[in-house]
Amino acid sequence: MARMFIVRPALVLACAGAVAVAACGNTSSSATTTSPSVVAAAATINEPFTTTLQTGGAIFYSFSMAQYGNVAVTLTGVSGADLPEDFTLNIGIGRPSGTSCTSQSAVDAVPGETPQLTGVYGPGIFCVRVVDTGKLPAQATISAVVAHS
Repeated sequence: MARMFIVRPALVLACAGAVAVAACGNTSSSATTTSPSVVAAAATINEPFTTTLQTGGAIFYSFSMAQYGNVAVTLTGVSGADLPEDFTLNIGIGRPSGTSCTSQSAVDAVPGETPQLTGVYGPGIFCVRVVDTGKLPAQATISAVVAHS
């Protein structure tokens, strides 16, 4: 008789477990959910900077983004002695790394009025890196604008 009493609680627990597992697997529902789409914020903040670039050198400028958004870098001017007509500078967007900037995307560019490099980033701390591509005969003063959200 005692043996039968021990089996019943075990049987009850097994049945309860089976019902609980079956209920967890029920996926039918009349409600639907939609994931929000992420839209990059417009670049509304313009940060101009001017600095000196040494022959064969590189500089970087850091900026912060509070939200996911567009970034546009425009190399607006380069002045210096004996600049060749075919000179380019490499501009990149990346993350600061110690005393440098590791570019995630980059392009060789000449100064102009329209952005030479764009992307969607953020939020976080980013940097614009400008590198001599080997064509600067002497140090030059560069001007650029980074537009971001």
